[in-house]
Amino acid sequence: MLRVLELREFVLAEHVRIDLSEGLNVLTGETGAGKSLLVDALGLLTGVRAESGLVRSGATRALVQAEFEDGTASRALVTEGRNVARLDGEIVTVTELSDTVGARVAVFAQHAQQALLSPQAQRTALDRLLDARGASALAEWRASWRERQALQSEREALASDARTRVQRAEQLDAHIAEIDAAALEPGEEEALTLEARALRHADRIARQVRSAVASLDEEGGAVDALALSERALRDVSDLDATLTTLATELHATVAAGRAIAAELQGFLDTFDAEPGRLDEVEDRLALLQRLFAKYGDGSAGVLAYREEAGRERAALATSDARIDELDARLAEIDGVLSALAGTLHEARRDAGERLARDVTPLLERLALQGARLTVDLESGAWGAHGADKIRFDFAANRGERAAPLAQAASGGELSRVMLALWLVTGSDRHTLVFDEVDAGVGGEAAAAVGELLHELAQRHQVLVVTHLAQVAAFADAHVRVGKAVQGDRTISTVTPVTGPDRERELARMLAGNEGEAARSAAQDLLARASRDDRGELRE
Repeated sequence: MLRVLELREFVLAEHVRIDLSEGLNVLTGETGAGKSLLVDALGLLTGVRAESGLVRSGATRALVQAEFEDGTASRALVTEGRNVARLDGEIVTVTELSDTVGARVAVFAQHAQQALLSPQAQRTALDRLLDARGASALAEWRASWRERQALQSEREALASDARTRVQRAEQLDAHIAEIDAAALEPGEEEALTLEARALRHADRIARQVRSAVASLDEEGGAVDALALSERALRDVSDLDATLTTLATELHATVAAGRAIAAELQGFLDTFDAEPGRLDEVEDRLALLQRLFAKYGDGSAGVLAYREEAGRERAALATSDARIDELDARLAEIDGVLSALAGTLHEARRDAGERLARDVTPLLERLALQGARLTVDLESGAWGAHGADKIRFDFAANRGERAAPLAQAASGGELSRVMLALWLVTGSDRHTLVFDEVDAGVGGEAAAAVGELLHELAQRHQVLVVTHLAQVAAFADAHVRVGKAVQGDRTISTVTPVTGPDRERELARMLAGNEGEAARSAAQDLLARASRDDRGELRE
């Protein structure tokens, strides 16, 4: 609920504060006193463009601030520099301000945002009248549409990356094929490095080993010399135990020398490198180095990359399968939406007929005899709320061709049509603001405007600017806006009207004076307004 509206240095308002209540809040006062300025100020909070001249003459800054049950909203206008919008004291954009306040307050006035005139607002209003079947279809449509949008976005992302994915898949295929063709063995580079080193020095190795074999095993070589030493000791070993031990050790050394010589000869027999083996080893090492440079350090790094590349390639393969899955699901959803579109269209057509039927008698009560409102419903492109294009058409007089509501009704007619529509459809805004709703009406029609505003105020907080006592009589809270002169300046004043003052204010509005006849008429209005449609006193 809107609790307080405060203006500072705003046109004629030096400092004005209006405390508002639930129900019907009425603003009255003399022409030019600034009643509509209060509505214009609310319009600024709901996104109306700030025009020049709103800052009070002589001031440099004007402030419009609204206090709600759950926070504050304000807009500061300056003569130089940038205007500032705030929500709960924090600076925001005008769009953020208007979105927040506009979700709470609907302002209908000549220069303010005209609620229920946009296609989106008219669709929302009509959908509040859907029967259970239509409401269920709409809820299912919205859920299916959200899923469709999410799936379509995923598919578009996959499709837009198709070329990149194909290129990446081809790249991975080449990498995997190159690594697999190499048939790597973990750690083989170390063995090959040692083998290559040996092969590069094969002649020297063979020459030195042959020399070692000759020194050990040729006639008169080291083994023969050791054998002679052993025999010499054996001849005298029975004479001394130490010599026996040494002879045994020499025997073992001779055997070891002959074994080493045999192993060296065996090495020579197998060491003869196959022709081209060094080239093979060096080619293999060169291949490994290329793989290491491209894919990872050592054979272990290359094999780890191969495993990761395999997983990525498998994931890329599933992307195509995912697109197929998405296409299949999207086709299913489109089938559901096609069926829902028909159901929802029929339900909206029925709701439109009920709306036109229920609004007509209200228009007649509001001095719009012969006027009619119809709902134009066409099938169009699919969207978040269905496949229907909805437009409210209006004809002010019998026999006239209906045209879009925003074009066919005058300012006063629009206000009354909005009142009738809100009575039938309700509103998602808690606070509804009217200016000019009573323009061009009087007598019973004026009383009907008051009655219907009071009826609307049973469900919403209503703020209305009026010149008619018949409307003001139904107020739950009454405020009079006046003018006063301070020095050489004129300012707006705001005064709550309560108790006996209400009767005097209504008399002034009826006759311009507080004479007996005017007071009597005012009493009659208050008596009528104090009773509901069953003739019982309103609480």
